[in-house]
Amino acid sequence: MAGNTKRAKKKSALNMPMLILSAIFLLVFVAGIGVTIRNIVVFSKVPAEVVEPVESDKTLKQGVNGQSVIGTVVVRDGGTQYLQDMKEWFKPLYAANNDTIGWIKIPGTSIDTVVVQNDDDNGKTGEYRYLKNDFYGEFTKYGNVFLDFRCNKYTPSTNTILYGHTTEDGQQVFLDIEKYEDPEFFKKYPIIEYSTLYNNYKWKVFGIFATTTNASDDNGYVFDYIYPNMSEADMVGYLEQVDERVMYHTGVDVAPTDKILTLSTCSYNYHVNGKRITARLVLVARMLRDGESEEINPSLVTDNPDYRRPQAWYDAVGQSNPYINSVQWKPQG
Repeated sequence: MAGNTKRAKKKSALNMPMLILSAIFLLVFVAGIGVTIRNIVVFSKVPAEVVEPVESDKTLKQGVNGQSVIGTVVVRDGGTQYLQDMKEWFKPLYAANNDTIGWIKIPGTSIDTVVVQNDDDNGKTGEYRYLKNDFYGEFTKYGNVFLDFRCNKYTPSTNTILYGHTTEDGQQVFLDIEKYEDPEFFKKYPIIEYSTLYNNYKWKVFGIFATTTNASDDNGYVFDYIYPNMSEADMVGYLEQVDERVMYHTGVDVAPTDKILTLSTCSYNYHVNGKRITARLVLVARMLRDGESEEINPSLVTDNPDYRRPQAWYDAVGQSNPYINSVQWKPQG
């Protein structure tokens, strides 16, 4: 009898690891359901009703050619401290990464993604955390869309600047900005939606242009389109520079008192005749005014065939630069 008891206990002990292993496999299986890339579990004070699908699962995913690069965010009880009055649907993202500051969406494109900001970015050294780190802080050449560290994260600055990658292999979140080089695309999709943690804003596109980042490529000049806190006087000079560079005129008026949104990404427009000129493709929009329609007037869209390029481009194609004596505008703050 005692021997049987010992054998039973031994058998039970031998089965225990198998039971634990089976339980682990079951948990992994359940956790994996519905996750495109991966799940993360973070601890926060989000109540149960917020953990349920927030507006939709798509809210918690950012698209790159239709693929999720965030995955499903799962939130459970814990100790995250939220900002007072922030929107409920941001809380799961904020609990996963408290650098979360907004969301950018452009209807008609694949751009529909979370925006982050790192306060410790350094423009002088070129150190930007999310330039080559994903939403979770892990290294990737694709990075994550991020807000310029000088911009106000809670309410739009005079110039709210967002950065995102575009590569020649077509795998980046801001790739679809290139579509705005075609005025017909602009006519269909003139509105950008950018939300902070507190408010939703709509912006009307007023231009797209490319500009060099190296002074040596343009007679010692770099257009400082990423200055966030321009005065009204600065805005006048800024808008003159934009008007020279846009690939076509949209007919959307912009006043020095308007707030603008800048989406900046890499450009390969000026790689000509073996010359590779480092440049940025820039989509600019202004905040929709109170009571203003989202519609644009297609008849006001006109070509700008001689838009301004860098001096190095004119040299590469053997053309004279009609803007050689233009004012080299710089913001005064």
